[in-house]
Amino acid sequence: MKNIPASLYAKLAEKHPDKFQPLESSGNTDSSLEKAAGDTGLGIAPQYRYSGILETLTIPPEVLDVSFSPSTITNESRVYGTFIEFLEFEPLFIFNSYAAIFEQGTVNILLKSKGFFANRANEGGTIGGFVITDLENFFTQAALFDGNEVRLLPRLPGEISSQVVLLNDPSVAIIFSLDENFNERPALYKNGQVTLLDFGPDIQSPFSLSMNNKGIIAGTLFIDGLGFRGFRFNPDTNLVTMLEPLPTEPDAWTMGINNRDNVLGYSFVGGAIERIGVWDAKGKFHTYFVEGTLEFPTVSNVLRFNDNNQILITFVTRPFSEFRNSYLIPKPGVRLNLADLVVDEPAGIGSFPNVGLFPSGINNQGNIFGHIGPTFFFDLNYFLLERIGVGTP
Repeated sequence: MKNIPASLYAKLAEKHPDKFQPLESSGNTDSSLEKAAGDTGLGIAPQYRYSGILETLTIPPEVLDVSFSPSTITNESRVYGTFIEFLEFEPLFIFNSYAAIFEQGTVNILLKSKGFFANRANEGGTIGGFVITDLENFFTQAALFDGNEVRLLPRLPGEISSQVVLLNDPSVAIIFSLDENFNERPALYKNGQVTLLDFGPDIQSPFSLSMNNKGIIAGTLFIDGLGFRGFRFNPDTNLVTMLEPLPTEPDAWTMGINNRDNVLGYSFVGGAIERIGVWDAKGKFHTYFVEGTLEFPTVSNVLRFNDNNQILITFVTRPFSEFRNSYLIPKPGVRLNLADLVVDEPAGIGSFPNVGLFPSGINNQGNIFGHIGPTFFFDLNYFLLERIGVGTP
C-alpha cells in the first residue's frame, strides 16, 4: 500500500470532519541544514555513484521495445526485477516477461523464467512473483523461480488470483490471494504448503505487511475509536505484540521489519508531527528523526531501512518545495538530502528536467535502488546508488 499516514489522514479528515481535524499548512524548509550535517561534528556524509539502468538495455531487431522494472536489492547489490520485451501493440498487445538481474552495469535476463513477473527476491537468488493465468481479466497465480524453473504455488480454495508479495531468505513467502468474491486474503507459503494467515481476533484487516528472515511479520491496523496501531506477529507461536505510538502522538504506522526484529515506522499526528523511528524487539519506540515541525515541515509517506537501521524517507507530499526530495537518515538525529550525496553527474537525470530521486530500498552496505521521475508514481528511469569513498555517517 502507498496510502500512509499523511495522505490517508487527509482523506479521513475530509470524510469525517467531526472526528478528524483538518490538516494545517506548513512553511518551507532550508535543505542547507541537511547539506551541512557533515560539517557540524555529526560525521562524514556518505557519497554515492549513480548508475542508470534503462540506458543499459538493448533492443533486439525482432522486438518493438524493452523495459526493466526492479523490485529488490540484495546485500551483494544485485537488483532483481522484471524484464519485458514488447512484440506487438496493435491489434493485440503481445509481450514476453522474464525475471532479470541488474549487476555490474548490465541487465541479465533469466531466460528459463519466461512468463514470470518478479515482485521479490532473497539473498539465495530465489525470486517470488506470479504468472498470468487469464490475460483478459489479468488473473494470476503465485510462483517462485529458483534459477532453473518456475514453480506455481498451490491455490487456496476459491482462489481466482494470487501473487507472492514478500519473500525471506528461507523462502517463506507471504501471498495475497483473491477469492471469487474479490476478497483479498493474506496467506503464508511455508514447507510447500499455503495457509491463510490468521493473526487472531485482535488483528482485523491488517495492511502494510512486512516479514524478516525469522518469519516474524509486522503490519498496521485501524482500531475504531483508538486509531492506527502497529503490530508484530510470530506465526509459529501466534504471539502478537502491539506497537504503540509515543504518548505525544495518537497514531502509529509500520513500514518494515528487519532481521534484528526492529520495526520501522511513524509515531504521528496526521498531517503534522511525524516521529520516524524503530520499535525494538521489546516493542519500545526509538525516535530517529522528527518532521512535520516548523524547523523540518516535511510530511512524508514511505520509509525503508536495512539491518543497520539506516532509514530512507521518500514520497514527500508537503511542503511543495520538498516535493521531489528524498532523504537518508544514517543515524539518529541526522537527515541528509539524498540528491546532495550523489557526487557524479547522473547521465540519466540530465536529460529529464524537474525530476527527483525516489528510493525503493537500501541494502546492508548502504547501497540504494529506486527510480527518477517528476513524482513518486512516475518512472522515467531506474537507478542504483553505490557507496564510494570513506564517508562514514
